[in-house]
Amino acid sequence: MEQDVLVRPEPITERARQRFAYFIAFVAAIGGFLFGYDLVIISGAQIFLRDYFHLANNPKAYGFAVSCAMIGCMMGPIGGAYLCDKLGRKAVLLIASLLFVVGAVGTALPRDIITFDIFRIIGGVGVGFASLASPMYIAEVAPAKKRGALGLMYQLAVCVGCTLAVIVAWIMAKTLPDSVSWRWMFISIIVPIIAFVLMIWRAPQSPRWLAEKDRSDEALDVLTKINGPEVAKEVLDEINTSLKEEPGSLRELLQPGVKIALLTGILLALFNNLTGWTGVGYYLPTIFQMAGYSKASDAIGVSLIPNIAGVILTIVAIKLVDRVGRRPLWIVTSAAMFFMLLLMGLVFQLHVKGPVVILMTLLILAPHSIGLGGLPWLMMSELFPTRIRAWAVSITTTVIWFAG
Repeated sequence: MEQDVLVRPEPITERARQRFAYFIAFVAAIGGFLFGYDLVIISGAQIFLRDYFHLANNPKAYGFAVSCAMIGCMMGPIGGAYLCDKLGRKAVLLIASLLFVVGAVGTALPRDIITFDIFRIIGGVGVGFASLASPMYIAEVAPAKKRGALGLMYQLAVCVGCTLAVIVAWIMAKTLPDSVSWRWMFISIIVPIIAFVLMIWRAPQSPRWLAEKDRSDEALDVLTKINGPEVAKEVLDEINTSLKEEPGSLRELLQPGVKIALLTGILLALFNNLTGWTGVGYYLPTIFQMAGYSKASDAIGVSLIPNIAGVILTIVAIKLVDRVGRRPLWIVTSAAMFFMLLLMGLVFQLHVKGPVVILMTLLILAPHSIGLGGLPWLMMSELFPTRIRAWAVSITTTVIWFAG
């Protein structure tokens, strides 16, 4: 008679744990990809929108159409904070994807600019949700030693999304009639959204959110897959201890230690947008048209250069952040941005055109991509205790969009 053999599950290897952590961070970072794609696709479409809706002589309506998604971006984090606490970070990312779809379809089909603006704002709410939930989710699942690098995966995904949006816009501008090319630009985001939804279903909830909801067994299981059994128990004990010590009310935001953290987060958010690149990035094709690349497809094609450079420079930031540290990286890139903006102002003052303008956009992009662009998203998710993190990050994220 054969005896039953007890088969013990093989322990998860270190490499498998790293793959699992990177998978979660990658999936969450796709929220940043959608954020970058959705916001930057307007840069490729803006020239055609201006002509289709006859906005050349109405700069206010044109400027509002280009930037109105920011209204939704500012609204998203406020409602997103409640949903992050109630439903979890993963659920909020799924809701964001639905809003992206509604916004994409709505902006692809309108016959008047008001309808376009309304659906653009709806898509902006999805961006606001993603910009809140994605960095927070990554920070809460990443192992401590890899938190900086994994946290900046969000910024890398934003850059990749921006770059792909420009590539898609350029191809469509080259191959489709001007009257419909912009419509296909907006609808194209549905393809990565489908991929995102399929992957996010496989990702777990944040272990910190699970622990907060008294689902410690599930939290321990996720932490074990990321850190191994011994470290997982230590991390879960730390989470449970912090949850017991934190009252979890909004009043805690005004307590001495947390108040300083909140002020720091707000300043980081302001510097993220007020340091120069945001205003340049949104209007790259228009800037390049002014610099001598008058054909729309040429202006869009040239704007690929800084977008691809942004991806490369963000990879540099990922390599540096855990080695150099947040503070030194911030100080160096802030000083560099100061001098680059002075040079850019001089170029515009002297009405310089051609490749010099491209070079100046790259010089402004470098300090933004290496430090000022990604560090705020990373650090804002690291500053606050678990129970009030969603509300605190919602405030700082709203400030980012308000400053933009």
